[in-house]
Amino acid sequence: MKKKIISIILIFIVFQYFCIFVFAEDSLTNEMTNSATNEVSLEDQKEDVENKIEEANSELEYVQDELSATMLKVQELEDKIMGYEADIEELGSKMETLQASIDEATEKLAIASQSYEEKSDLLAKRLVAIYESGDIQYLDVLLKSESITDFVSRYYVIEEIVEYDNQLIKQVQEEKNNIETTKQKLENEQSEIRIVKAKSEQTSIVLNNMKTLKQSYIDDLSEDEKKLQEQITAYKQEQAQIEAQILAATNNIDADIQYTGGEMLWPVAISGTVITSEYGVREHPIQGVVKQHTGIDIGGAPLGTPVVAAADGVVTYAGWLGGYGNCVMINHGDGIVTLYGHGNEILTEVGNEVKQGDTIMAVGSTGNSTGPHLHFEVRVNGNYTNPLNYVKVP
Repeated sequence: MKKKIISIILIFIVFQYFCIFVFAEDSLTNEMTNSATNEVSLEDQKEDVENKIEEANSELEYVQDELSATMLKVQELEDKIMGYEADIEELGSKMETLQASIDEATEKLAIASQSYEEKSDLLAKRLVAIYESGDIQYLDVLLKSESITDFVSRYYVIEEIVEYDNQLIKQVQEEKNNIETTKQKLENEQSEIRIVKAKSEQTSIVLNNMKTLKQSYIDDLSEDEKKLQEQITAYKQEQAQIEAQILAATNNIDADIQYTGGEMLWPVAISGTVITSEYGVREHPIQGVVKQHTGIDIGGAPLGTPVVAAADGVVTYAGWLGGYGNCVMINHGDGIVTLYGHGNEILTEVGNEVKQGDTIMAVGSTGNSTGPHLHFEVRVNGNYTNPLNYVKVP
């Protein structure tokens, strides 16, 4: 029964890629007729599709009976290892931030303490002088005035001296309070960094144990499984790097913009387009190899078809992004970001303010793609969501 299911899956994949090939061939033929600048070799397109079919068949090999429990255990451990590595990196970043804050607080404390000592010493001398002279000194100064003008002038001088003494007292008190606050902050951060460091060390021990255990399982794999394992690891690492780049681009904005809401514009500026791959999980027996499809694929548009901004915003990414190929990301404010992938050509730049409907890219087949289409995502605070919650199929 299992082999029968596997055979059906293989037939479905081959049929799917065959359909893509037919679609790509028709699109290519139309494009060669309509535009000489976008001419693409049919033979190259055919070869590319055939390669993708071979890759699909290769990926499905580990659905066969030779798939072992050991292989699945390796995948489980690898996912845990990647999680621990991410935790250690986050803890390291937190320690760096805390250490920088501690260094800054220590420097401020030293400067504030020196200033406090100087002002306190000066204030002490002033208080001694005032005590010894008493109020009679100021009265003598005023009585020795030779004229009304001289009297007023002496009066203002005395007033300024008194004001200076009051300000000095106030400054000394403020600096004393600041020193106490800085000391408390320093103590808290030093305590926190000790906790973070201890947690990082504990996580490192667990990580090393996990790696040792994983290696023991890998040693028991067949040569074919070891090669497959390397491919899966590389895939996961690439995905992690891409997600990190997307997160960085999501936060890469200084402009004060707000998402105004409302329905977003369909991102491909041509009629007759269709969704060729829905948003959602693509199930597979090995975790992480085929993960959730984080957006929708829009087909039915030939190479060079304009891709437009779904809503007003600021371009935060415009360039190559791994499997996404030529990619554009737009921040619309309030945590809403749209992503456009596989472009044939990028027609905007990072930092550009775009309006809904502005052309930002041309439909292409760059990156991990088998034919001209647009991969479109909507992310909220870095988390992907179903784009159809924001746009409607025309």
